[in-house]
Amino acid sequence: MAKHLTPRRAATWYPVVDDRRDAGRPITAHRAAAEIRRARRQPAEIVDAVHAYATTDRAGTPLHIGYVHYTPGHWTDVADVIDIYEIPTAALTDI
Repeated sequence: MAKHLTPRRAATWYPVVDDRRDAGRPITAHRAAAEIRRARRQPAEIVDAVHAYATTDRAGTPLHIGYVHYTPGHWTDVADVIDIYEIPTAALTDI
């Protein structure tokens, strides 16, 4: 059996609530991509912006940034909720 070059928990999720960024939480690249796709299917009353950007980190390693912004008022007792996903491109192309 072939050894994976990219660790399964290659992506990082950063929840941002009312401008307070949580520490990055490791998740699988598959789960991060699924969450971004799920957010794209949500109605405008729940999610008002979903963006994906291809870029590199400071060391030059290719990665994708996923940005999900929830509509203000969707969550109780908070004004602003954003999910940010960092997914190394190698994790998306590793088969």
